[in-house]
Amino acid sequence: MQTPLPSPIPGHVSPLVLADRLLALAQDADRAGMRRPARQLLRLACAICGEAPPVPAASA
Repeated sequence: MQTPLPSPIPGHVSPLVLADRLLALAQDADRAGMRRPARQLLRLACAICGEAPPVPAASA
């Protein structure tokens, strides 16, 4: 007899889904001209994935 898989914890979101939503929000913020919040969202998404955020390009 197989044991059923545990049901997902209510309110639990996988890190991959969370990172995807944060990246989408960062893109929306960037398109709206909100650069600082976009960078913060990008950093948070990278932290969830365990990666270092990209280094911003130098402004000329």
